[in-house]
Amino acid sequence: MRFRVSGTLIFIAASFTVTCARASRSSTQGIPVPASALRSELSSSGCELISDPGERIATVALGDRINPANAPSPANESERLLFRQVYETLFRLDCHGKLQSGLASSWKLDTSGHSWLVTLREDAEFTDNTPLEAGDVVSSWTIANTGELRPEVRSLVEAVIAVDKRTLLITLKNHRMDEPTALAHTDLAIAKRIPGQSWPIGTRGTRVAINGETSPSNESMVTLIQTNNSVSTRFVIASGRDSRDLLDEGVDLLVSRDTNTLNYAATLPQFISVPLAWNRTYVLLSPGRPRTLPPLSAEARETLAHDAVRGEARGAMGPFWWDSPTDCLPAAQSHGPQTMGRVVFDAADSVARDLADRLVGLASASGPGTTAILDALLPDRSPRTYQRAAGLPSDALKMSLRRGDEGSYVLAIDSRSLEPCRDLQALVYAAGWLDPETIVPLVNTRMKAILRRGRSGMIEEWDGGFLLVDRGK
Repeated sequence: MRFRVSGTLIFIAASFTVTCARASRSSTQGIPVPASALRSELSSSGCELISDPGERIATVALGDRINPANAPSPANESERLLFRQVYETLFRLDCHGKLQSGLASSWKLDTSGHSWLVTLREDAEFTDNTPLEAGDVVSSWTIANTGELRPEVRSLVEAVIAVDKRTLLITLKNHRMDEPTALAHTDLAIAKRIPGQSWPIGTRGTRVAINGETSPSNESMVTLIQTNNSVSTRFVIASGRDSRDLLDEGVDLLVSRDTNTLNYAATLPQFISVPLAWNRTYVLLSPGRPRTLPPLSAEARETLAHDAVRGEARGAMGPFWWDSPTDCLPAAQSHGPQTMGRVVFDAADSVARDLADRLVGLASASGPGTTAILDALLPDRSPRTYQRAAGLPSDALKMSLRRGDEGSYVLAIDSRSLEPCRDLQALVYAAGWLDPETIVPLVNTRMKAILRRGRSGMIEEWDGGFLLVDRGK
């Protein structure tokens, strides 16, 4: 799990064709859906963000820097969007949470009941037309020349063995008996590194060109080129720019939570706004908070969402994934001396700032509603108030979280988790003093896709991300 450093993340999207054969749940018997059936399958899944046919989306702007060394495992929202268009996982979860085939066509438990025998699709291949084999999956998941699993893989996978060219024996950390859901995690996407190339190649039939394939060290644009028809998609890195300007420059798609941008888009008849999934939950973490404090009510959460957050928000709604693990956590550690009057947050996160400022404002107000909220939030009645909201740079916030030396922390975490135990361990690692039973959910947020009329081809995935596909008119 990665903590979100929000601010306004911008994805401007454009002309892109994804060609990949998917299988429905019935393909667990080993009969993959042919590539020709992809469009009808996606159309019938109910996961299309825009159901009408239209022209391909054509230019994509990203709000974060892109580091090819991270591929295929994303480290920020922009990489998550871009990498998804290049790299595939063995399986995928659709927007309904149903496990579907990806690079693999079938799965079954081995005779021990603890490991999964996974069969690769016969037509699975890399962009350079070389077949994908089981050994390639092992290589993708391990550190070169060591045989050890990469850290992000090791947190999900216990062991992987290539049984033959198309069969893998995979033991997961979580020994589920129903289906290998963890294999849909983006950290387990498959890539192949080529000597002398900064970008590893993937399996979606696209190759990566950077600034016209001339300057991989100074990335202002990443272009994906389809190998079968040379259709390209431009992903422009637009960090620090006003996203309203991007709408004026003729982009096809802009994904944003910025209120000013959404309000401006509403005045432009050539655009429509499409809400994406609720994918971020803001929580309050307080060192020393006792379990005996009352929970924050659903009404209080909704009030915070309505009164505090500028942008698309609602009161946080359960069930919450961190409530489910029971026996996978280390003992909580002690925390440093607290600065009880401060509520701290990531200085780049505007929603966290709104919430922290609101808590400080409530502390100086009065009334039964205010008292009910503060009684549920404050870890101690002395001192009785939040005196100050303080934004910290990301690195400073991480250090403070480890120490637990502030009154409270407002953080954004993923609303959905494929592996709750793994993600809760990551959260407790970041804040070693944390008692998971004292996490206070505040609000859910989501972004909206501002789409030019007449464009189409967005298929929503389980985590609120999306694939860009060519649906045709």
